[in-house]
Amino acid sequence: MDVGAHGSPVEDGLENLQWHLLRTKAGEERRARDQVSRLSQEVLLPLVRVRVRRWGRMTESVAALFPSYMFALFDKSEYGRMRYTRGVRQIVCFGEEAAAVPRWIIDELKVRCANGPVDLPVRPLTAGQRVVVIDGPLRQFEGIFERHLSGPERVAILLSVMGAGARAVLPASMVAPVAG
Repeated sequence: MDVGAHGSPVEDGLENLQWHLLRTKAGEERRARDQVSRLSQEVLLPLVRVRVRRWGRMTESVAALFPSYMFALFDKSEYGRMRYTRGVRQIVCFGEEAAAVPRWIIDELKVRCANGPVDLPVRPLTAGQRVVVIDGPLRQFEGIFERHLSGPERVAILLSVMGAGARAVLPASMVAPVAG
């Protein structure tokens, strides 16, 4: 048995393990995590709390922080088994080589996800800010944010449509700041 520089065959085996980024099938991050965890030393699927519209109402849900992506710790000799695991679409590569994710990135994600799903800060809109409607019948219309109504759930925006001004009341999730 070859013990290597550290003096322990277990430590030497761990040296070959690297974190990799796996692309999952859409919406199958949890299935892929469960399947990959049977083959991998360790799996990381960072989650985030989000507000989504279900049956016409806004509700809190948990989703992947990086939709369709997760991280797994494995040796490159396991590439074939990981690649064809149920729920996995591909292993992210640079050219022909599976891309290794630096350990410090994984460590930082673990710290941020230690208490369960991450709560991302909501960037509040301010009066007079340019916004765009991102969903619904007014999608892609631009307007000016007026104010929040009944808490952060609904907003009032001012639209300029065909030369006339119109006030629209929308769910806050349907409005985003204009980039730039």
